[in-house]
Amino acid sequence: MNPERSQQTPRGRWHGIAAALLSAAACAFGTPSALAADKMQLQLNWFHLADHSPIYLALKRGYYQQEGLDLTVLRGSGSADSAKKIDLGQSDVGISDAPTILTAISKGANLKMVAVVYDKAGNNIFFRKSTGIKTPKDLAGRKIAVPPADSHRVLWPAFAALNGVDPQSVVLVNVKPEGKQAIVAANEVDGAFDLYTSYAIWEKVLGKGEVGHLLWADFGLPIYGHTYFVNGDTIRKNPKLIERFLRATHKGWRDAKADPAASIDAMVEQVPGLDRTTLLATMPQILDLCVTDRSEKHGLGWIEPELMQKTMDITFGNNKPDKPMVLNDVFTNEFNSRIKP
Repeated sequence: MNPERSQQTPRGRWHGIAAALLSAAACAFGTPSALAADKMQLQLNWFHLADHSPIYLALKRGYYQQEGLDLTVLRGSGSADSAKKIDLGQSDVGISDAPTILTAISKGANLKMVAVVYDKAGNNIFFRKSTGIKTPKDLAGRKIAVPPADSHRVLWPAFAALNGVDPQSVVLVNVKPEGKQAIVAANEVDGAFDLYTSYAIWEKVLGKGEVGHLLWADFGLPIYGHTYFVNGDTIRKNPKLIERFLRATHKGWRDAKADPAASIDAMVEQVPGLDRTTLLATMPQILDLCVTDRSEKHGLGWIEPELMQKTMDITFGNNKPDKPMVLNDVFTNEFNSRIKP
């Protein structure tokens, strides 16, 4: 028998056993890395593009894991579809254009924007320079491709009215999201509504020097673009989930600003079939729209009330909302992570 052990009192033995049990419990359950992470889903607005890459950079660098999140990223098929899925509770957080979310809320959707992605909207039209299109008025009588669930459909009447164009004078042709460039290249339509950040993709298809475009923000539409948004029930039941998600995501954006190539590489590594060169070429435009003076002052994702009000005014400039809209009901900054680029 061990002489030292034989001299231990019953109370001493109990304290030793208790300490061992507590130590084991701490190892199993007490550290963030050992805790079972909360599963959550992010619904993208579109198929994978460069503006989604900061999310993958945050995944690669463990920022979601550090927040106790097990994040799954779901491919999207349009801003309106993303809004519908979040409203139905099929995912936790979505990405969608602010006007699309505003329109959905006006029709009764239980949604709220919690951060901006595009601090300046990237709404845009691409076309061959040979079409002779130089201003929005030149679109009258043209055929323009746009997917059924694309947010450009929501904004088009307002943008047309701002520029003295009859919205009905333009024929909107349905197309799959991935088919925009091909239908323009085949001369089946005169152009396609697509985000300005896709410029490098259009150059790859139509050729350098052949791509014309009209950025809507340059023609009277300075509004918010993509946002992160959630179901109102998530804010009520699990607000910390939103806070943790945004903190990890904005760390990804911060790092992407410092090293765009690392951001694209992180997404290419995790999503097969992507064109790294073309995606990387779009990053300057993306960062220009996403990282602004507001980001430097308030942190990434901050929503300025005055600009959101203007976004709402323009969205409903011609088509009044189905119900009264209150600014504080459509967005909140309470989950802002204060992470600056």
